[in-house]
Amino acid sequence: MAAPQATTTPVHLALAEHPLAAAEPAPWIGPMLALGARVSRYAATHSGQQLIVALSVPRRDFAAALIASGWVMTRPAPTLAAPLDILRTAKRGVVVRVVTEREVILDRFTRFNQTTDPPRLHLSDTLWEATAIRAVAVIDGVERDFPRRMARPHLGAIGRIARLGNTWDTRLAAASVDLGIIGTCSWLRDDFDVFLSREGDECQLSKALVEDLARATERGTAYRVGFGHGSLLDVVLPEIPKASTAFTKVYASARLADQLPLPSVLRAVVLDGSGAINHLAEIETPVVVCILDRSVADETAAENIVQMRNTRGEPVSVRTDLGWRPPAGVEALAFTVAL
Repeated sequence: MAAPQATTTPVHLALAEHPLAAAEPAPWIGPMLALGARVSRYAATHSGQQLIVALSVPRRDFAAALIASGWVMTRPAPTLAAPLDILRTAKRGVVVRVVTEREVILDRFTRFNQTTDPPRLHLSDTLWEATAIRAVAVIDGVERDFPRRMARPHLGAIGRIARLGNTWDTRLAAASVDLGIIGTCSWLRDDFDVFLSREGDECQLSKALVEDLARATERGTAYRVGFGHGSLLDVVLPEIPKASTAFTKVYASARLADQLPLPSVLRAVVLDGSGAINHLAEIETPVVVCILDRSVADETAAENIVQMRNTRGEPVSVRTDLGWRPPAGVEALAFTVAL
């Protein structure tokens, strides 16, 4: 008699509101993350067209944040020379972004002193031993607001899920802001500030770190954990004043008309909700993802999408061409239009 075949239960991704809280698994988290990856790969092999993907979801909570995270995770990692090689040839006064174990610093390069052991990097505001530097990049086009310093984002479980550990420091140093998200900024900030892990992963923290977290919470200080759960905020990395590195621009849909046209460096835009989707015809990035919320009784945005598909679009198969399967309760259509 043949032995019975073992059955396996799929492992879902999970979200938590706090790094110490129990994460809640859900079958839709992984597919939403995967969609961002799928459209990123599609855009890399199809030029001259705009891919538009429209999703109809029961509620749009976390959808934009997860899709954005999937996009960021699958963008090509920049190639940088070793920090010492870059610093030896850097010219005085250039702007550099330096990544250390704890910080990301954007500042002007003053000099690199190789007569000391270890060599030392001199910036306008700080002094660093070369052994403390994980990655460094010379940044063009930044002319003011120096120095800028921020805590180095830690990936936690997201790094293991996406296998970003070996390239994370170079991504932070040579960050490219190529993604835009348009929606209600306060809602988006809440959605970014959640923690992602695999179902069943435990966030094992030392007693000292737990005490540090408690003190940071009392002070209202942002605090990220380098293991256990990983924050979507640390992956999306929205561009904010005084941030020393970023991957994403966030726009308020109510004020978008004042900021059009969007920067040409953007390769994708997520339109979160009807207010954002009403600007679809004015978006010219290679990829646009529209998120329709069925809990809101407004069919105008859906009608605009269907009209564009019927008058200008060429159909794209979500399952065949994008290789994506919508989770239960989510409907999707995709098409391309000429840019």
